[in-house]
Amino acid sequence: MRTMTEAAADAMKEQLNPIVEKFEDNMRQGRRVMVKAQHAAEDGAAAAALQVRRHPVRAVAIAAGVGALAGCLLGFAIGQGCRKSS
Repeated sequence: MRTMTEAAADAMKEQLNPIVEKFEDNMRQGRRVMVKAQHAAEDGAAAAALQVRRHPVRAVAIAAGVGALAGCLLGFAIGQGCRKSS
């Protein structure tokens, strides 16, 4: 005869099996999404590197423009913060 502990363990296994299977399915799907994202990022980086090699002056000009814009926005944000506290 089975003990009550064995019966309880079997009942818990029956309840947990669908949950574990769903969790494993979600993990597999998550891994697939991560691999696709990694491949997309690698493709994007390769395309960007190719464009920089083809148009180096344009790439430097764009980088300088983005840096200047970021600097202006940061300076404006810091300046506004200093004026409010005074």
